[in-house]
Amino acid sequence: MLDFNDIAKVFSSRNINSVSEGDFSLVTEVAKCYQDSFGDLFTVGSVFDFCYSLLCKDYRNEYYYKNAIAKKILVGRHSVNNSTMFTEFRVGSSKADCVIVNGVSTCYEIKTDYDNLGRLRSQVDSYLKIFDKVNVVISDKYINSVLQAVPEEIGVILLSKRGALREVRSAQLIGSPIDSGVLMRSLRREEYVSLVESLFGFIPEVSNTEIFRECERLIKSASNERVRTEFRKIIRRTRALDKDFILSLPASLFVAGVESGLARKAKIGLVKNMSSIISKEAICTTPFLKANNMS
Repeated sequence: MLDFNDIAKVFSSRNINSVSEGDFSLVTEVAKCYQDSFGDLFTVGSVFDFCYSLLCKDYRNEYYYKNAIAKKILVGRHSVNNSTMFTEFRVGSSKADCVIVNGVSTCYEIKTDYDNLGRLRSQVDSYLKIFDKVNVVISDKYINSVLQAVPEEIGVILLSKRGALREVRSAQLIGSPIDSGVLMRSLRREEYVSLVESLFGFIPEVSNTEIFRECERLIKSASNERVRTEFRKIIRRTRALDKDFILSLPASLFVAGVESGLARKAKIGLVKNMSSIISKEAICTTPFLKANNMS
């Protein structure tokens, strides 16, 4: 048997890249260790789903939480046609684990059972400066502690033992002025320049060394409601999802699709290789399999 850290590596960006190129070595290693759980013939995608079920049962790490948000909220509750999702978004000295933007911008801070709550208050305080709603996603281990630790406007979402997400406390819509300084430092150059153009109808004609300061000054002078509205529009465009690619993957890989950053050719390869057939006989006689060796 593999330990859970090794099983979790199946979902790493390194392995996702390998599978997109037809290298199934880690996939077949897992399948070989758990061969009694598979039939004589099975797909690469079914191994990912099997690994995800193991995480659900015994090792609910950050990837599992992120994918639950992608599966249950992005795909299950919203529409990928008019929503976007991104992860590890820099906000001040913190990184928002997941952000979903549609009619509102909603941040999801994850605290697994393997995390501590030491930085939680400072993290959510940062997120309140730019997002419309903020949630903390936890297991029942931390419910009481989180409810006491964060302000009432912060939502608290429970990830159940069966993988369902349930609101313990609904996130309130934040109406306070957006912090233009924090927002500016969270955006890429093309994003804050586009934001200014959307707000004022022009791009500042200043030197490259002055563009940041001038954009920050202009954004600070705009109305809060307009900044929030245009920020959502800009970020949905600049960080749009490849929805066809994501929905072509097994549900266990939704957030991997969000995070992948794969080129078009690699995306096609990954989707195609999910359907590749592996035989139990083959994994017992070869150290690894390549896609072009599969029948």
